[in-house]
Amino acid sequence: MDELEYALASIRGHPFENFAMAYLREQGYNVHESGRSGPDGGWDGQVELGGREGIAHASVQETWRQKLRSDAEKVEDLEEERGEDYDLFVFVTNQDVGGRQELDMEDEIRDEYGWKLRIHHREEILGELRQNSQDLAEDLLDVDLQKDHDHIEEINEILENQIENIQAREGYASKLIEGPAVVLHIIPNGVLSKNKAQSGSIPEPAVLFERLTSYGEPKGKYTISYGSGGSGSEHHSYAVLQNDGLYESASVDAFHEKHDDIWLQGFIQEKVGLGLDASVVLAARVTVEDLSGMGFSGTAFAWISLLDAGDVKLVTPNDLAAVSTEPRRLSTLTGTPQSTPRCRSEISK
Repeated sequence: MDELEYALASIRGHPFENFAMAYLREQGYNVHESGRSGPDGGWDGQVELGGREGIAHASVQETWRQKLRSDAEKVEDLEEERGEDYDLFVFVTNQDVGGRQELDMEDEIRDEYGWKLRIHHREEILGELRQNSQDLAEDLLDVDLQKDHDHIEEINEILENQIENIQAREGYASKLIEGPAVVLHIIPNGVLSKNKAQSGSIPEPAVLFERLTSYGEPKGKYTISYGSGGSGSEHHSYAVLQNDGLYESASVDAFHEKHDDIWLQGFIQEKVGLGLDASVVLAARVTVEDLSGMGFSGTAFAWISLLDAGDVKLVTPNDLAAVSTEPRRLSTLTGTPQSTPRCRSEISK
């Protein structure tokens, strides 16, 4: 447990309520705090987000589901007392909340009260503080995240190890044919936690540049899928999804040879098919849905890497109607792997 994790786990009482309301503001909510001392009287804050209005509660109780249900009853009483109709109930907790638990509670609150439930929990909060709200961590938790890069460094180490294996055609990439490759990694912020999906519950992952996978193989702690190209001993593409949430897909099918040059299709083109952008978006969308179903929630990191693509030409449009006759070369990608800057994504329901 690092300094930030300890601080979030240790905060109690009004300091946590103050932190929770400030955190919601960082997430884009309009927040009006109750300003009360003692019992909260049915609310810690009135909130509005995206046209939805409702009530927010904050809690550090380990029995968070029991507390959430109790707070929902208070909000219902408040709704009747004021003659108002809420459509949003926000619950902030420093406890661990699994993705399946979150989905079940969302269904329960919607069926019982008709509200949209939004839970902000430990893993999500930690990810947001590390990536986007470092000042909030320092101001309200007294943690200087500029001096605490261990978590991100560990995730970067995971990525570097996976890239090295692909280039060496080891591990999951042992059956991937040689040649330049496009690789997509999605790693949830909770990959380093003890939360793991149960064996047998890991879905077949989406493969880059494939509309349909040829088959998937459950392997206990992971499931691996292969694209349509190749055979039992070699494949043009694959995707793997581990029980800790790590997703990896690599494809050499993204490239094609024309007039002695190797090309990478960057956009959708008739008679050519999906390009890089669309393929990545489709695979990422399916993966986020899979991660949610496996019980992961909160934030995730995403990388697109082009390996051994120094001589590849990228097909890009000059405008909406024409394709460039002088395509850009991927000159910066010679030799060593290069990745896009890390992106943050939200695993939503």
